[in-house]
Amino acid sequence: MFKRTKVTDGTATGQGPDAENWDGKEVGFRKKSKVPGVMITQYIEKLPEGKSHPDFTRKPIALTIQEGKFAFFKAIVTGDPKPTVVWSRNNGDVSDPARYQSKYDPNSNEHTFEMPHVKPDQADTYKCFAKNEYGQAMVTVVLNVIEVGFKMTKAPQQQAEVANCNFKKVLKRRSKVVPKAEEPEKKEGEIDPKFWELLMSADKKDYERICAEFGVTDFRWMLKKLNEMKREREEEQAEFVKNLSDLKPIHINADGTASFELEFDLLDPSSSIYLYKDGEMIPYTKELGDKMKHCLRKVGRKYIFSMRDLMPEDAGFYQLDVEDVNMFSTDFKMVDFLVKIQEVKAMEREDAVFECVISAPLSKLMWFGKNMPLEQGDKYDIEVSEDKLIHRLVVKDCMVVDKGIYAACAGIKSCNAWLVVEADKGAPKGKKTARKTTRAGGSGTDLQKVAQEQQQILDKEREERKEKIKAAREAAAEAAAAEEPEKTADSGAGKDKGAAVKVERIDKTSVAATTTVAGDSGSGHSAGKASGGAKQDGSHADAGGGHSAGKASGGARKDGSIADAGGGHSAGKASGGAKQDGSHADAGGGHSAGKASGGAKQDGSPADAGGGHSAGKASGGAKQDGSHADAGGGHSAGKASGGAKQDGSHADAGGGHSAGKASGGAKQDGSHADAGGGHSAGKASGGAKQDGSHADAGGGHSAGKASGGAKQDGSHADAGGGHSAGKASGGAKQDGSHADAGGGHSAGKASGGAKQDGSHADAGGGHSAEEASGGSRQDGSLADAGGGHSAGKASGGAKQDGSLADAGGHSAEEASGGARQDEPLADAGGEPGITSGLSDIHAIRGQPAELTVKMNTDCDGAWFKDGEPLKSGGGISITKDANIHKLTIHSCRDTDSGLLRFVSGDLSTEGRITVGDVPEFDEDDLHKFSKPVIVRVGQNAAFKMPFQPQESLTVSWFKDGTELKDGGGVKIVREPNHSRLLLRDCLRSDSGEIKIQLKNPFGAVEATSQLIVLDRPGPPEGPVETVETTSSVIEIKWNPPKDDGGSAVTNYIIERQERGHSLWTKLGDVSAEKTSFRDRNVTHGKKYSYRIYAENPQGLSDSLETADSIMAGIMILSGPPGKPKVVSTSKTCINLTWTPPEDDKGVPIIGYQVEKRKKDTNQWLALNAINEPIEDVNYAVKDVTEGAEYEFRVSAINESGAGDASPPSAMACAKNPNMRPCFKDPEDFLVVRAGNSVRVKISYEAEPPPHITWLKDDEPIAPWINVINTEGMSQLVIPSSKRSDSAIYTIKAKNSVGEAFFDVEVRVTDEPKCPGPVELEQTVYGKVAVSWVPSPDQELDDRLYYVVSQHDSNTRMWKTVADRLFANTYTAHNILPGIEYHFRVYAKNDMGLSDPSQSPTWGANSNRVPISSNGVSSMEISFERPPSILVPLKVHTPPKGYQLYMTCAVRGCPTPNVSWYLNNTCINSDKNYYITNSCGVCSMYILRVRENDGGEYRVVAVNSLGKAECSTKLTVRD
Repeated sequence: MFKRTKVTDGTATGQGPDAENWDGKEVGFRKKSKVPGVMITQYIEKLPEGKSHPDFTRKPIALTIQEGKFAFFKAIVTGDPKPTVVWSRNNGDVSDPARYQSKYDPNSNEHTFEMPHVKPDQADTYKCFAKNEYGQAMVTVVLNVIEVGFKMTKAPQQQAEVANCNFKKVLKRRSKVVPKAEEPEKKEGEIDPKFWELLMSADKKDYERICAEFGVTDFRWMLKKLNEMKREREEEQAEFVKNLSDLKPIHINADGTASFELEFDLLDPSSSIYLYKDGEMIPYTKELGDKMKHCLRKVGRKYIFSMRDLMPEDAGFYQLDVEDVNMFSTDFKMVDFLVKIQEVKAMEREDAVFECVISAPLSKLMWFGKNMPLEQGDKYDIEVSEDKLIHRLVVKDCMVVDKGIYAACAGIKSCNAWLVVEADKGAPKGKKTARKTTRAGGSGTDLQKVAQEQQQILDKEREERKEKIKAAREAAAEAAAAEEPEKTADSGAGKDKGAAVKVERIDKTSVAATTTVAGDSGSGHSAGKASGGAKQDGSHADAGGGHSAGKASGGARKDGSIADAGGGHSAGKASGGAKQDGSHADAGGGHSAGKASGGAKQDGSPADAGGGHSAGKASGGAKQDGSHADAGGGHSAGKASGGAKQDGSHADAGGGHSAGKASGGAKQDGSHADAGGGHSAGKASGGAKQDGSHADAGGGHSAGKASGGAKQDGSHADAGGGHSAGKASGGAKQDGSHADAGGGHSAGKASGGAKQDGSHADAGGGHSAEEASGGSRQDGSLADAGGGHSAGKASGGAKQDGSLADAGGHSAEEASGGARQDEPLADAGGEPGITSGLSDIHAIRGQPAELTVKMNTDCDGAWFKDGEPLKSGGGISITKDANIHKLTIHSCRDTDSGLLRFVSGDLSTEGRITVGDVPEFDEDDLHKFSKPVIVRVGQNAAFKMPFQPQESLTVSWFKDGTELKDGGGVKIVREPNHSRLLLRDCLRSDSGEIKIQLKNPFGAVEATSQLIVLDRPGPPEGPVETVETTSSVIEIKWNPPKDDGGSAVTNYIIERQERGHSLWTKLGDVSAEKTSFRDRNVTHGKKYSYRIYAENPQGLSDSLETADSIMAGIMILSGPPGKPKVVSTSKTCINLTWTPPEDDKGVPIIGYQVEKRKKDTNQWLALNAINEPIEDVNYAVKDVTEGAEYEFRVSAINESGAGDASPPSAMACAKNPNMRPCFKDPEDFLVVRAGNSVRVKISYEAEPPPHITWLKDDEPIAPWINVINTEGMSQLVIPSSKRSDSAIYTIKAKNSVGEAFFDVEVRVTDEPKCPGPVELEQTVYGKVAVSWVPSPDQELDDRLYYVVSQHDSNTRMWKTVADRLFANTYTAHNILPGIEYHFRVYAKNDMGLSDPSQSPTWGANSNRVPISSNGVSSMEISFERPPSILVPLKVHTPPKGYQLYMTCAVRGCPTPNVSWYLNNTCINSDKNYYITNSCGVCSMYILRVRENDGGEYRVVAVNSLGKAECSTKLTVRD
């Protein structure tokens, strides 16, 4: 009794095949496929021999494809008969041939479902059905279609899918990174804002990679700016979170999702958290559900962002913000496989290699083997090339269990391939073979070449980015010298006491300053240059401000007009023009470390300086009359100072911002002096004067210093603001004129020039370690030097007539005063500067060391060590060659270590020298280490090298030039005084050079050893060549093995095998110098195979075997045998016979080869190999298909091979011969207990299959009687029999040949009831007649009879005296007087004995006079009683599918009728339960417990006197 499962395929309308071919309602059994995801339904319980239900050996793979491309699914199915394959989809039909095409390739057995020019509406779940008459198989596959022109702005449309979440307001927010659709046009060479966002969230080890990706090469500038941005960002983050840590960039997980994570604590739990992709906010859910793609989960302090269903468009720039502050940024990139891994076929105990090349560097791929992630270890080696483009997986020591599918995953891209491991057939049984030294697999292509080409592409892209940035900077310098000024109308000077400046802060990541100066020129942006034009009519020319290393200067004029210079931004410079007539020159504001200064005048007209922004400087011009000089406001660490006056007028200084200080100058004539604000903790103080005029000092910025110069004649001296530890000082004068010094920025220097006539010299601000100096003059004119920016130099030209030469140095370029039209000469003058300074060096003890400083001019300098001056002598030489200063240490000692400093005037440079030794090895240790280490294959190799403990010592191990890393079979131990290398389980390929390297800052030292791994030699090199073959000699030749196993080959061993035999015989051996062998013991016409072994001290190699057998002499083939004859056929076998060939060519025939050809085909197939000949002239062909027709031919085989084939036989069909039905060993009588099932099984033979009919007493059987017909057998089943089912059942089998009948008598009965009362009567002496009333079952059972037992008082034993009595009387003999006799009568049938009927006592006391009981009446004893439960049912909890026995004991008289109930339903007639009742022991048996067998079981026993019952519960476990 087996459990059956009915399965109904519920395919909806439009999904499945046509109804006429596919009803979708088959009932069958679920089967498990070897391919995951395939559902199989088998229609019948037992498949016929040789038949199978459909199954998939290759199922379709899910596909994501772009709209308009060619999409297809492929599947390979198996099954006998051949299945029919149909495709469908869940939502729609596939009947349109223009959109859906099903194809089949009989060569590859592939079913293809194609969709040309796929559309978005075809994205769906597709089903593939394979069906034959025995079952069906079904698999589903998903198609995703990417729409062309898909925009991420569609993401807000997902808000309707999120229950109880309103993202409407949230989606209006924007990240700091602007979406691509809203990005402003990026200027050439501009750095992407993503660069800074990535750096602030990245580890330091990734800085170099990110800089290379974005083309940034100035690391010092990058680090400086990054630290500033980090400080600002951390201050913003501290307002919302604390303890921000463990930032992990986005990566792909093993389950196919992508995630990044970070840890922090929210100060306010109600703070909002936002997610951005490429600047666009994306919705997310708290859990990864079915509707939402993105999820943000919190686990403790950790926040995990994950993303499922990855697509190519998911690549982008992701950010996580708390409120409006960015916490983390990461870039999600997609890589592709340029070379995918290929299928590998490896022998057992051989290493297998999978290789691939990816399109972008990746430090690690995810490797999977048989759906399990793989890690570096003893079994697997994961290798990555230096450029991180080539990735390898090495499966070491392959075994058969390692075969399967292996995959490499890089993000959403993956590739997979099979590893096929073949068993080593030559290995001895029960013994483990030695591990092989060879490797199988690889891509089969030049991976290094592909990787180099890809690396060249990546390098080219990187260089192009660098060139763009470099070109942008060069363009800024060229534009400053090439562009013409833009003419604008001057809006008037002096509004609101100077320039009104407005600065707007755009956002935290980029600050763009917008400056509006009343009466001055506009701003010049982005490395451009604007200069005022020359005029002759008194009009004015405005020059726009130069931004980003640009320059703006006022034009030269010959009349009284004015020249204005706009503000220079971002390290730019703006200076006022020179005039000869009393007009004025205005200088616009210098922004971002730029400088703006007022021009020099001789007639009392004013000079205005615009506002300097971002560490820039703006100062008022010098005047000698009563006019005024205005200085614009300096912003962001800029400076503004009031101009100098002598007559009581005023000088105004624009407002200074950012905690600066501004003070007015001292005056004695009633006028006033205003001082602009000093910025950023700077200082500004008024100068000292003796004549009533005043001295103004500009604001000192960032710990800089600015002081007024000393004067003796009443004029004033102004000192510009010193920025960032820079210095600015006023020049010395002797005639009452003044000297102005511009602000020195970032350790730069600016000084006023020397004058002898009363004119003044202004020096522009020196920025970033550069120098700006005023020129030298002889006539009282003015020389201004523009600000030197970014390590550049700017110097004013020399003049002889009072004209002006301005030079602005920008971006590491140099600008010098040019020649003018009114004077023939304009020389570039400048102050000393250091062009090449000192740096830290490491010197080797006892070796010389040299330090060099290069100046731009020939000037003196001094050397200091740790603050003490140095002089030549004591092993030190100090030399000077023009502008080159050298310090030479002839032999370095430990005392020479220290800080060296070179000073020339106010300039200095310093560097540290450290004296030490290169690491060394001990000579004895080096000698020991150099000795080769020799081990055998499978053993461990160990190397140890002692050394002296040192600081900053790096120890590295190398094998054949490749550095070894700890892990897998390599173990590296580093101790303070030695290092050890252990190589486990060495292979032959591990042989090579082993090197240890010790490295410190002073140098490196290496020691080399050799590792020799000994092994058996490799097999001799083939192929085996036949040098000579005759009837008596065969000579063969081979080549030595490629690998001798580390020791020389000593000899070769040759073995031979005769064709047709399995035994190999050793012929002998030859020395290693000889690689040929002559076999003289051969027989003409016979074929031989040879194999050769190479031997060395480690053992024998694998064999080299001849590819084909070699015949001794000439080949002689036999003639054709006679035409085969078909003796007999059946559906499984065809018997053939033939006659030997008439002409055997004189060579004995050793056997035959039989071939077959199926009808309608052209291919002959051999049924036996030539080396397995058929020795007899008859053969039974069993490799046939029922119903197919075949013809056969035979070839005779001798020592030379198979001869000519015989003529083909007649066509023979593989089917049984027609025969009349006949029954095989049937049983003609069957007895069954009433209530049990009846099964009558009849086996038969017939061809063709007969029609089966069953009859009951020559009448048709009742409908509740089941008939089950299978091939060769018919069964009649009566589920729950009754006595009325007793009859003669006839089976009738009929086919086209004839018919047959057979009768089976079935008797349904039960244990008989006991006979009636027994009477005794004596007819004659010594004989007693025993009679009884017949049993009630006598009329129902004609096979019932009686048994009589007798008991006497002498023997006191019961014995059977009569058996098989069909009458109701019996005569007992030898009845003796004086002895008591008792008789019992039983009824008996095929089921057994009934209870006995007891006779009265016969014998000695039978004639006694009865004794009176004195009125006490005796009661008659009765054994009748109602049913009772002696042993109740027990509780059972069997597992599903196990068998179960359930029993109880019942007593009662008369015998009660017992019924079983399950959940109040009688199960006595249920065929799934086998129920018995033997002598009151009631049992129930379940062959295999099902889930629906659980419940309450109840046993009810009933007789005429009452009822008894008991119950229990059955629980089925999984």
